[in-house]
Amino acid sequence: MATTKPPASHTTQGQETRCECGQLIAKVCGQGIELKCKRCKRIVIIPFSSIEGWSAVAS
Repeated sequence: MATTKPPASHTTQGQETRCECGQLIAKVCGQGIELKCKRCKRIVIIPFSSIEGWSAVAS
C-alpha cells in the first residue's frame, strides 16, 4: 500500500506564518507583508495598500 504525503499546512505564531516543516513563509511587519526570496535571499515587502480587500479585512 502506497503512503501519501499529508497536504501542506501552516502554523501562525504572532506575526509569522511557518510551514509544517518550520520554514518561514511570511511575516507581518509595520509596512506590509514581508517575504524572503528563496533563490537570492532578498526580502520583499508587499505594502498593505497594494493588497486588494486588505482594509476590509483589517478593519
